[in-house]
Amino acid sequence: MENIIAALLFAVLVAAGTLGVTSLGMFAFHRHENRDTQQRERLEYAFFGLFGVVVMLMMWYAL
Repeated sequence: MENIIAALLFAVLVAAGTLGVTSLGMFAFHRHENRDTQQRERLEYAFFGLFGVVVMLMMWYAL
């Protein structure tokens, strides 16, 4: 029970890293017929991808 904080940090690290890398993959490979919609969605995917990677790196540092 003494490592419960480390386990929770690790769980957040894995979740944020997975979602961040997946969002960056969607940023790279997502296509849509409407150009405005595509640009908006790609911007959202890039933001969430970078945010997820930053959270992952912060959790890695916290461990």
